[in-house]
Amino acid sequence: MKKKTSYLDYQFTDSAEFVSTFDELPLWSASFGLLLLKHLELKPNLTVLDIGSGAGFPLLELAERLGPSCRCIGIDPWAHANNRAQQKITNYDVDNAEIITASAAELPFEDGSIDLIVSNLGINNFENPAAVFKECTRVLKSGGKLALTTNLYGHWKEFYNIFYTILETLNRPDLLAAVKADEAHRGTAAAISAMLAEGGLQPSRIFEESFDMKFLDGTAFLNHYFVKLGWLSSWFAIIPETDRIAVFTALEQNLNEYAGKHGVLCLSVPMAFIEGQKA
Repeated sequence: MKKKTSYLDYQFTDSAEFVSTFDELPLWSASFGLLLLKHLELKPNLTVLDIGSGAGFPLLELAERLGPSCRCIGIDPWAHANNRAQQKITNYDVDNAEIITASAAELPFEDGSIDLIVSNLGINNFENPAAVFKECTRVLKSGGKLALTTNLYGHWKEFYNIFYTILETLNRPDLLAAVKADEAHRGTAAAISAMLAEGGLQPSRIFEESFDMKFLDGTAFLNHYFVKLGWLSSWFAIIPETDRIAVFTALEQNLNEYAGKHGVLCLSVPMAFIEGQKA
């Protein structure tokens, strides 16, 4: 790895390569990442693991805030995102961060080798959260901590209430039950804490907050790239193709009517910072 440039010698060099990794972080991820950084206890000489590190946030920000006494490792099975994160490490000259392509359910680390594990929104993407938490317990040192952030059950309740009304009006109790199950998998702070305990971690700190996401109307919401990326495929998996046009036409119309009545489509997002510690 090349020697890190001192800030005293820094000079900005504009290039297409640099811009390709600049300012692409979804605001959705940023809100939770700020909650994580707000409550994390920063200490020197830590080995930190970010599971589900994606394109490099909050891995790089945490590495920069901790500085050279700490080693920060990002792990994710998403190869393309890892390549982007690696390019950021190079472009931003972050010499205490590294990327490993692997699954959080099978961590490539020795028992008791990690001081701190973080995960920003990772729990909703783990196929088997229980297996991940057990692996985290295995690799953490005694006294080590896992700190995660997640959206909680009840997020976008304004949207889901309208969604449920549409399915009731169309007399589709089967689809209604499936959408409710999809919403419920995000869990509560208490349920997630119980999962940590089952995995061998003692819940130690919980902080709950919320924020609002505002859209002009339902049309803007449903066409937002991050909504399409993060949610549309799961809704399409529930709503059969033969019913999709009718359901989503009605949904968009009702969301637009709601926005017209209230001046805007404002969706609430409850979120939590949850920490567990290994005995």
